Amino acid sequence: MNAGASAGQKAAALRVQAVPRGFKRRVLAAVGMDREGARLQVDAGRWEAGKEGEQRTAALLTPLGREGWAGFYDRRIPGLDRANADHVLVSPGARVFMPDSKLWHARARVRVVRGRLMHGDVDKDRQVDGALNEARLIGQAIGAAVTPLIAVHNAPVDNGGFILRGVPVVPADRLVELLRRNAGAPTPGAARQLALRADRKLPRYVEGGGR
Repeated sequence: MNAGASAGQKAAALRVQAVPRGFKRRVLAAVGMDREGARLQVDAGRWEAGKEGEQRTAALLTPLGREGWAGFYDRRIPGLDRANADHVLVSPGARVFMPDSKLWHARARVRVVRGRLMHGDVDKDRQVDGALNEARLIGQAIGAAVTPLIAVHNAPVDNGGFILRGVPVVPADRLVELLRRNAGAPTPGAARQLALRADRKLPRYVEGGGR
């Protein structure tokens, strides 16, 4: 399991870039005006939140491994240079799921407003389109339908979860329950072959290297 590895690498790289170098940036930093450094620190914080969300989800998914599920973490998405799949799961029934982890603050609800995904007043709708596109590309690579899901940590989700444009959006603590309900009847041979294909077609994602 390597959940959150690439997000952690990206955050660490941004923290290094945020250290002021050169006379001008050191002077600006000394008087609290290094805007570039501040921006990089904020970006690093976002990547660190992503890493934490992925690791929390991976911990929740651990029991599924004992139930015959195959899990692949932090994998490249064929056809996309700068995107990775947080988690790709193959059920004992040879069904494929792609949970996308989101660690959003608890001060606002996750809801649908006029057909768009919102976290409070912040439009998050591109997350739905992104999940659909990533699932499509993974499905093409492994030759199987892939169901995307958005698992939300911290922030409350309206109605305990909902489906938007075919993508379930659920509180993270309901994710495993939802996956178990939709695992399908066990087909060990087909599930094993599909897991082997997923592992082969979706290599590990390394931030900044060989994509």
